[in-house]
Amino acid sequence: FVRAADNKIHFTTDNSMSSYKEPSDVLKRLLLPPKNPSLSLSANYQWLVFTQEPPLPSIELLAKPEEKLAGIRFDPELLTPSRLDYATTLVLQHMKTGEKQEVQLPENSEGIRYIRFNPVKSSFVFASKVKNEARMELYQCQLSGDTNNANIDDESKQIWTMTKIQLQNHKMNFIQGCAYQFSTDGSKLFIKVVPSTTSSTPPKEPVSTGPAIQLVEKGARKAPGRTYQDLLKNRYDEAKLRYYCTTEVLCIDMTTTAVKGEEEPTLVPQSKGGHLIQSLNSSPCGRYLLAQLTTKFSYSVPISRFGKDIVLWDLTNNQELKVVSIPVNDEIPLSFDACSRHPRGYRFHPCGTGGEDDGDDTMTTIMFVKATDGGDPANDPVDGERDALYCQTIDTDAFTLHEPTKFVGLEWRYSDLDFSESGMAIVEEYRWKDRMERKWILNADGTKLRMLWERSWEDRYNSPGEPLTRRGAKGQYFIVQPTPTSIYLSGPGASSVGDRPFLDLLDFGSEEVKTTRLWRCTAPVEGELDASKEVNGVLPTDRKDIYESLVCVMPDNDSIMISRESKTTPRNYYLSKLGDGGDEANIQVTNFEHPQPDLLGVTKELVQYKRDDGVELTANLYLPANYDGTPLPTLFWAYPREFKDSKAAGQVKGSKHLFVSAHWASPIHWAAKGWCVFDNFALPVIGEGDAQPNDTFIEQIVSGATAAVEYAVSRGVCDKDRCAVGGHSYGSFMTAHLLSHTSLFSAGIGRSGAFNRTLTPMSFQSEDRSIWEARDTYITMSPLMHVKKMSEQERVGKMLLIHGEADENSGTHPMQSERYFAALKAFGIESKLVMLPHERHSYRARESILHMAYEQEAWLKSLEDK
Repeated sequence: FVRAADNKIHFTTDNSMSSYKEPSDVLKRLLLPPKNPSLSLSANYQWLVFTQEPPLPSIELLAKPEEKLAGIRFDPELLTPSRLDYATTLVLQHMKTGEKQEVQLPENSEGIRYIRFNPVKSSFVFASKVKNEARMELYQCQLSGDTNNANIDDESKQIWTMTKIQLQNHKMNFIQGCAYQFSTDGSKLFIKVVPSTTSSTPPKEPVSTGPAIQLVEKGARKAPGRTYQDLLKNRYDEAKLRYYCTTEVLCIDMTTTAVKGEEEPTLVPQSKGGHLIQSLNSSPCGRYLLAQLTTKFSYSVPISRFGKDIVLWDLTNNQELKVVSIPVNDEIPLSFDACSRHPRGYRFHPCGTGGEDDGDDTMTTIMFVKATDGGDPANDPVDGERDALYCQTIDTDAFTLHEPTKFVGLEWRYSDLDFSESGMAIVEEYRWKDRMERKWILNADGTKLRMLWERSWEDRYNSPGEPLTRRGAKGQYFIVQPTPTSIYLSGPGASSVGDRPFLDLLDFGSEEVKTTRLWRCTAPVEGELDASKEVNGVLPTDRKDIYESLVCVMPDNDSIMISRESKTTPRNYYLSKLGDGGDEANIQVTNFEHPQPDLLGVTKELVQYKRDDGVELTANLYLPANYDGTPLPTLFWAYPREFKDSKAAGQVKGSKHLFVSAHWASPIHWAAKGWCVFDNFALPVIGEGDAQPNDTFIEQIVSGATAAVEYAVSRGVCDKDRCAVGGHSYGSFMTAHLLSHTSLFSAGIGRSGAFNRTLTPMSFQSEDRSIWEARDTYITMSPLMHVKKMSEQERVGKMLLIHGEADENSGTHPMQSERYFAALKAFGIESKLVMLPHERHSYRARESILHMAYEQEAWLKSLEDK
């Protein structure tokens, strides 16, 4: 690294620092808090499942061998995504009574993952990692004496018991997602396993695979490709991908003794010999599986865009029907309004052909989406439509598909489709270029009943929320309809006093849509409120400085589960009744303690200020406990965001009443060390109308950062001579620019960033133009091009670069930091490069995170000493 001593610059490689180091005790405690349990709700919403994972894994976990093929990374022995954590405790709590039952894990278990609930019965399955073996075992937990008609009181008194599901030496494969899933009626469990014919040893690496050849034929379609990592490179990679990802499918009848291993699991015959199965989807009637099978490989895109066959498997007659063959999807234009020109989004209609599905397999229908404009927004729409959704009904007797019929056409690009159990649907379309969205209510036959709204998704203050869904019949998620003409909407409730989540009832039965507010986060003590956005249209009188969020509406449509926290009280969960009742109507479900007591006393404030062009900005200001009012060394931390609307860019984001805690990547730890922390200070990059945000990126972030520093100094909390700036990923990119174009900061911390945009020539972040369309923007936005200017600043900020050696993120290859450091070194700028072994874009290992904190602490120590 490069460092200054005695006013001279020295170029050194410090081998004395090659081992892992640890930061001060206070940072170490903050970075290693006990981890709160992970929570999940059972399918019938009667049980809360707690699983506890260790805080941070050892570097040994990250150092284990992993394969990197076709954009995925996995453990070649265990056949799971690499670097998995495992829960070491399993506790179930009844929602109404609060009674807890701990399920003892198997004696040979290292931990568990992949909990999946039966959609019909009170039971679930999970995978257990066998100690000291590359093997996962499958277990079922169910209530003793459980029946489908058990009422709440009976169920709360029953005991959870665990049973091992015998797979008869079959090995599960989790590489492309959880290895198992229930059928929609919960009677069957489908499990992806390694074919019995698979060799016990992987393909041997040849001395040479010969030339790796890629070809663009004359007259080929344009195929711009984004910057991906871990792509296939040669035939040996292809052979390994086939070896590791080929699976068969077992079917276990969960209603018989098969689950106890008293009979051999049934092989789904259509899967015999194995396929590269990307996904399986069970039909509502339970008779069919819709499988996506990888068929064609590519060296330019990840596996999700490989060629595939969509096939239908009839589990009753053991037949297979090819629905469609889709080639490699490498021709999608760069625009975020673009999509594949091929059919996409295959799924079963959750209600058959419309209306409530009664289990009749003659109702089974497949749905898909197809672009009418060839997937390119530069083309004209067809009959005013760019996308259309289609239905294909299955002829059960002939086992054929009827011709597709259009379900609904869309003027913009398709985004999402949800159904209610009645067959009513809500479809969403979007237009990226101006950040607009629409939602339509559809009748069961796909005709448009009415438009719910057309709006900019950047406008958080006027967001109506999203339709609430809940697990319904046969385990599928449906829009909740309290009445045939109403739905629930939930949203973050952004406002000038911060986020206040809400629950609304929207009635679309009359000519004018009517919205009624049923619940909203408690109002803060200070700040003006709008009565029209409060429950019953009345300003609340009981105001508290807390933050609440809606978790779900319970099946009775009268109770809700919420979370509640304050600056000093960690998030806990409550059951509450809709309507008046106050705190006495709330039942506390959890009681988590403060995980980081070193942050007690740290104050948090959501501050507002303006940049020089009048755009409103916000930041979270943290001050240490017992702050005495003197200016402090200040750490500014941010992540720039693009906007098309300046008013939306200036809206308040977040809440100052959130619990003050610090994730490993957060800068809040520094408040416990006596620093002022200006976290998440807004750096909007705005391009209204035809203007592109990135064409003035540097000017806008400089303006935003200048406003932030000036505000903090004017408040008397910041010493302008002791300012540092930092960020992760795009925040690292921002940090390099701020040190290059301002003298605001004495030091910078850039983690896992990109500094040369010419290395990502086919778009980056929210930029969807290529370097050939916006050459000057790409060059100007590359911090590498401005290192000389950095060296000429009145105050040259020193730069700490940290990067994971195994960064998998698109656009932030480790080479980005290495090349940028070389440029800093060339100009004698005080700098340091720290490469973390085995780490990806987000750091995981205990040793790595503590060393990261050590480096940051050492880098900023000079600002504390001034």
